[in-house]
Amino acid sequence: MRILGIPGVPLALMLGGLVPFAAGAGGMWALRADPALQGQVALALLAYAAMILSFHGGVRWGAEVNAHGAGIPRSRQLMLSVLGPLAAWGVLLWAMLGPAGWPVFAAAAGAHLLHGVWDADGAGLSIWMRRLRIAGTAGAVLALGAAGAAYIVR
Repeated sequence: MRILGIPGVPLALMLGGLVPFAAGAGGMWALRADPALQGQVALALLAYAAMILSFHGGVRWGAEVNAHGAGIPRSRQLMLSVLGPLAAWGVLLWAMLGPAGWPVFAAAAGAHLLHGVWDADGAGLSIWMRRLRIAGTAGAVLALGAAGAAYIVR
């Protein structure tokens, strides 16, 4: 089965991968009255967001290596593929060392959006993968935005 040209298994896995984003955002709203628990949910959500950005960086690294077979992959593409994981680590470190307020979630959402735009552009990725990344990015960015908004609306 395909939806918008996306094979069923990758689509189902991507949707399953959005569950922790949605649960984290929901937890942020549900725990607004308990800042300590809300802070723990915030860190868990940001750690998951960092892990997913690292995964996407690995996908781009792998796509670049695969595209060149036994040849030498392009250094620029390899370097770009590690920017998402490094940004994710920085955002997570920011949340761990300081207050995890809405700016941290805005930065995490921005990192996901930038990586998603790069993936949607497609160099080395199939059309179905680009579509999958657009949908996954939208879900992640919306959830991270909703989580950050829980700090604003008290």
